[in-house]
Amino acid sequence: MTDRARVEGAVRGRTREVASADIVQETWLKLANHQPDSAIENPSAFVRRVARNTATDYLRKERRRSALNTEVHDLLYDTEDELSPERIVIGRQAAAIVREAINSLPPQTRRVLLMSRFEGMTHRDIALELGISEAAVYYHIRRAFEHLAAVRSHLPD
Repeated sequence: MTDRARVEGAVRGRTREVASADIVQETWLKLANHQPDSAIENPSAFVRRVARNTATDYLRKERRRSALNTEVHDLLYDTEDELSPERIVIGRQAAAIVREAINSLPPQTRRVLLMSRFEGMTHRDIALELGISEAAVYYHIRRAFEHLAAVRSHLPD
């Protein structure tokens, strides 16, 4: 069995095929950039461990992203009430509060949020366009959502 097959197997075992090609690619990038402090006793096991860790990291990020998406959806959309003139006015008031909250964000955080949620760009694409790391993109989005979550208590019912 080749190293590639072992890596793909380790990734599939963790992710059940979800984005496995991306995770395998990320694993190879991590391995290519790895600077070992000492000799690796079992290179094959090391490669599998890096693959499993990369898959675990990916799944954690996806869980966090899903939770944030759910929070934003709950913040912006209320599907339980039917539309009425009163509900429309309340919705417009809520939209104005959310718009004001977004406009009050620091410029970089606002830009990252808009690129991610309104333009549909991936974290990687945003990072490349703005010249920042993917971790910084995640930080800005998290910061924006924390700000929006704090505003949520001021939204009309």
